[in-house]
Amino acid sequence: MKYIRILTLFIVLQSYLFPSVTGKISGVISDASSGKPLIGANVMLDGTSLGAATDIDGYYNILNISPGFYSLRVEMIGYGQKTVTDIRVEIDLTALIDVELSVEAISGEMVVVKANQKLVKVDVASSQKSISASQIAEMPVSSVADIVGLSAGVSGLSVRGGSYNETQFMVDGLVMNDERTSEPTTGIPLSAIQDISLQTGGFGAEYRNARSGVINVVTKEGSKDSYSGSISIRQSSATQKHFGTSPYDAESFWFKPYLDSTVCWTGTNNGSWDEYTQRQYPSFDGWNSVSEQTLADGNSKNDLSPSGVKKLFSWEHRKNGAIENSDVNIDAGFGGPVPFVSTKLGDLRFYFSTRQEKDMYLYEVSRKGLEKESYLLKLTSDLSVNSKLVYTLFNGRVEGTSLSRGGGTAIMNDVWDL
Repeated sequence: MKYIRILTLFIVLQSYLFPSVTGKISGVISDASSGKPLIGANVMLDGTSLGAATDIDGYYNILNISPGFYSLRVEMIGYGQKTVTDIRVEIDLTALIDVELSVEAISGEMVVVKANQKLVKVDVASSQKSISASQIAEMPVSSVADIVGLSAGVSGLSVRGGSYNETQFMVDGLVMNDERTSEPTTGIPLSAIQDISLQTGGFGAEYRNARSGVINVVTKEGSKDSYSGSISIRQSSATQKHFGTSPYDAESFWFKPYLDSTVCWTGTNNGSWDEYTQRQYPSFDGWNSVSEQTLADGNSKNDLSPSGVKKLFSWEHRKNGAIENSDVNIDAGFGGPVPFVSTKLGDLRFYFSTRQEKDMYLYEVSRKGLEKESYLLKLTSDLSVNSKLVYTLFNGRVEGTSLSRGGGTAIMNDVWDL
């Protein structure tokens, strides 16, 4: 059994954030007719308290924006208001949005345009891909490993052929790799994910322990004024997960020499099987030979007839190993303002998510399958316009057949681990 308990408490100031958790929007505001930069134009991000004013060169810069889609509103006295929609902010990247304002012809005139961002990002020196929550909702995936595994050069958590423990896994800027083995802790519920950044090369020195790649996950915050949630349930029927016959079948490699009536009594080399067939299965002298050995060992307590020896073997291997239960994956999340006390505690809001998974083994052993569960609770409070308090609790459990390696616990989820 493997337990994961991570408790973090930290104060986040807009002037100092954990690296690679937020993005920014910058650009130039200019006059549409003359092309000259506009000084002192107000640039606001709708739905947030973030904004900026242009400098002497018409340049603005809005920092520390959580990843997602936003609308940018630009206003200046004497000019018509303009709103740019569908601006995609990505982790650790800059969205360049230049806006031209026209002299106001009619009082209250407002222009709405859709952002057309550049495909080539000039501030990116690494191979980076961003995946939003809306994209994840459309993918046939159930884990972070499934999501990044759809990218070129990535298989599960292995990036560019490297081992999974060479990949640095981060959640809200916190490294989630085991300090001893460097194994990433990836049981984050998908319903809690706001954005994922995948870097497969050229990452900076700030990622001190990354060799193959960097996966950075930003989790959702609850809304200040409304409740929302999601739930995903995936279930597959109880059926065989491998090709060919069951390992417990009488015709399987492990059982046929001992149960086939043409060879099980007198041995696989009695002439009933041709040479080719004999090479396909373990060699066996037959139950008659085994019975003779029990009678000749001088211990009368274990004397058995050939049929008795075979019956004992059948009883010891009576388990059929067939998969009886379905694979189940439940992922749910819910968040919003904390009831009764939200407004008194800086718009205190929460987002709670959970992931429950049952994955049956290829065939039944001492346990029927691997069971995983994880919970994530995120509380956010605005201390001021420029600072906020974030409390995150992540708790998880993995239970399954295990092997002891170096004092730790390794969960068996592959037949080759047996």
